[in-house]
Formats: sequence, C-alpha cells, structure tokens
Amino acid sequence: MIDFLVRLPRSILLAGAAFVLTMAALFRFYVYPGTQVLPLEQTRVYRLVSPSATYLDSATFQLRTGVPVEDTVSIYGDPTAGDERTAVWVEFSSMQTRDDGTRLDYHERRTAFDRRTGLAVDCCGEYVDNDTGVRQTGLAFRLPYRAEPRTYEMFDPVLKREAPLRFERAETVEGLTTYRYTYAAGPVKVEDLPDQIPGGSIGLPAWRRVSVARYTEISRTLWVEPESGLTVKILERRRDTLRTPDGVERQTGFQADLVTSSADVAAQVAEAARFRRWILLVRDVVPAAFLVLGGLLVALFLWQRATRLARRLAAAKHQDQVPGHDLANAG
Repeated sequence: MIDFLVRLPRSILLAGAAFVLTMAALFRFYVYPGTQVLPLEQTRVYRLVSPSATYLDSATFQLRTGVPVEDTVSIYGDPTAGDERTAVWVEFSSMQTRDDGTRLDYHERRTAFDRRTGLAVDCCGEYVDNDTGVRQTGLAFRLPYRAEPRTYEMFDPVLKREAPLRFERAETVEGLTTYRYTYAAGPVKVEDLPDQIPGGSIGLPAWRRVSVARYTEISRTLWVEPESGLTVKILERRRDTLRTPDGVERQTGFQADLVTSSADVAAQVAEAARFRRWILLVRDVVPAAFLVLGGLLVALFLWQRATRLARRLAAAKHQDQVPGHDLANAG
C-alpha cells in the first residue's frame, strides 16, 4: 500500500488538493452567501389568537368582553415585480371573532424590500390599506439572515410607521434557540370613523351623535431564530380607543393579547431548525471537510516527495559505499 502511495503521480495529488480546496472556498464564499437572499416567491400563512378579547360591537354599540378572536396573516410574493436585488411581497391581515366570524379589522399592504437586508425600498407600486402615500421604511416583514442581538427599525402596517425593535435576550422556543425582540408604539391616530356614533356608547348623553377617531397602541414581541431570521412566535398586545374631537379618550374599541397559535409555532420552529441545519452544513461542515481532505492530500504529496528523496539519498549513499573493484566486476 505504501509503495502504491509513493508511486501515485504527484500531479494527481496536487490536482486533487487544488480541487477540494477550491470546493471548500466555493461553498463558504459562493454557495453560502447565495442562501442569504430573501426569496421572490413566498407563501406563508399564520394565525394570532386570543382566547379573551374586548371590542365595541359596531352593530349594537355594546362592549363585548371575553370573546375569542383570530387574526389570520397571509403573505404572498409577487416574483414578476422583483429582480435579483429587490423582492415584492403582499400581506393581508384579517381579524375576526372565532364564534360567529365577525370581522373586527382588516389590513393590506404591498411592500418592496432589499433581498439581503430586508429593508423596505421605494418602488414597485407599494401601498398600505390602499394608501399609496405611506412611506414604508425599516424592516419590511422580517429580520435578515444572521440576525444580530441589536436594535432594528421595523415598519408597523397598522400604525403605518417604523418603530425601534430592541433586542432583549436569548430564549428557547420548543427547544430552538431564538433572539427575543420587542417594540412598542402609540397611541397613534389611525382613522376618523366615517359615521357618527351614539353618544351613549361612549359615556355621553344618549341623544347625541358624535364624531370619533380611533387611536391604536401596539407592543409586539418577536422570537426570531437568528441564522434564518425567521420569526417563530409573535406576541401582540393591542389596544384601540375612541376619542372625541377634544382629544379625550371615551371608550375602548378593541383590546387583546394575541399570540401565534401553537400549531403555527411548531411549524415555524421546524422550518427554522431545518434551515439552520442546512446553513451549518453549507457554511461550516462541508468546507471544513474539504479543507481536511485537501490538507491530507497536501500532506500525502509532501510525504511522498520526502519518501522519494530519502530513497534517492539512500541509493546514492549505497553507491558510495561499494568498492571500486566491486563496481568494475559488477560491470
């Protein structure tokens, strides 16, 4: 076996070493960065649920409490509108009661963003709730790959403005290590109700009909798997209030603590874990294996070269030790 290795052409060893070392560099500096680009295609649906919400019934103007609600968020990509640098996604958010399906809130937006940073960019017919004048800034939908333990600016589609998303700490969600981020914003005026409402529904004389505006304050906590940047769990605390033109808060319009459903948490944890395993394989394991193999081939080349040199030196020394008449007789 040793003789076979010694006789193996050095050109093969050098070519093999060059090949595997090149593959190590390709995986680390080409294949891996290629996985850090947010996709043009996207189909994602998740649900935020609350077992006990409070809201003002717009039909009866009575305050209902202890009502289970569900906010279904659907995100779809528009690949024809994007390119190698920019992606365009559309998000629909529909909140309704779980008992009778009464719709409580609806939001829709179209957002373009940088595929590497996740930051919103101004292009491609973006809008929020049919308002094309809203300037979307900060992170559009999610954190980028390899999220860092720091503060990011993130756009809130309900408040139509960005808010500082602050890193709090690392936490484990269903066995997966995540970064916990939180932001809070509001109260912010989000709309003037189109119709006047009975004064009695907000603590004013019943015979009056009054104009009111809706104000919203939101705090969101996101649990993010850092390698993939995927949000695996959301806790949203939201409170809407109705204010009269004098700025006085008169009534609660909506209040609930909503959290990602357990089934969606499990699915998103599994997806993030798969991505993390793939990234570790592409970025760390495969390049390291190629480097080890390349090092072995280089070491074999050097050992082969040293062995051949040692044999030549031994042969030359043997020739020097043979007497001259023996060499003549041998001839």
